[in-house]
Amino acid sequence: MLNGLDLFSGIGGISIALSEWVKPVAYCEIDPYCQGVLLSRMASGDIEEAPIWPDIKCLDKACLDDMISLKKEMDSMAGKLKKLTEKQAEQAKNSYIDGMSLADLAHIYGVTRQAMWDLIRRRTNLRSNKRYGKDNHFYRGGARADERAGKILDNAIRYGKLLNPEKCSCCGSEERFKDGRTAIQGHHDDYNNPLAVRWLCQKCHHEWHKHNEPIRFTGEPELTEGVDIIFGGFP
Repeated sequence: MLNGLDLFSGIGGISIALSEWVKPVAYCEIDPYCQGVLLSRMASGDIEEAPIWPDIKCLDKACLDDMISLKKEMDSMAGKLKKLTEKQAEQAKNSYIDGMSLADLAHIYGVTRQAMWDLIRRRTNLRSNKRYGKDNHFYRGGARADERAGKILDNAIRYGKLLNPEKCSCCGSEERFKDGRTAIQGHHDDYNNPLAVRWLCQKCHHEWHKHNEPIRFTGEPELTEGVDIIFGGFP
């Protein structure tokens, strides 16, 4: 059985056709409706359960390596995931509305991030995933320029490689969200160095991006271990 990367996955037709020979370790699909169908087919067992990456424009080796690690985590949890009660589902929805991330909620309730995404989207409107365009108040000066760096930074914090000091290095703010999480964010001057950050509150972070432009990511995608074959539909 080959490990495959399913690009422009659509509703998973090619993965179904290749299921006897290829096991997807990740999908890449931007359309919300297709993402929902993929999750439904994962739940029914028609296709392999695996992470879904939303945009091929920022899919590189670091992101793919992270998804492969998540896939291994999902496989190790298979059959061990608990089903949330209606009360827990409602609590999770309210926490999401208050600002908690899907990743944090998945960890708290002991389910995969994909499962939490599916649960929340059926109960409320998901926050916009748009990260580019001049109509976005947090415009970074390029198509999803911060997606890769942000993903790597989040994982570094998650696994203890970096520690958020929970204090703004610019104004000294120790602001927190309603749920108790720190509002201090890791800021990148250069997206080519995802672990080189300054810790800023939201106000200082926004102010910096109003008057400055970060150095864009210039790296080229690389091949990764854990993928034997890449396949997909038409973009």
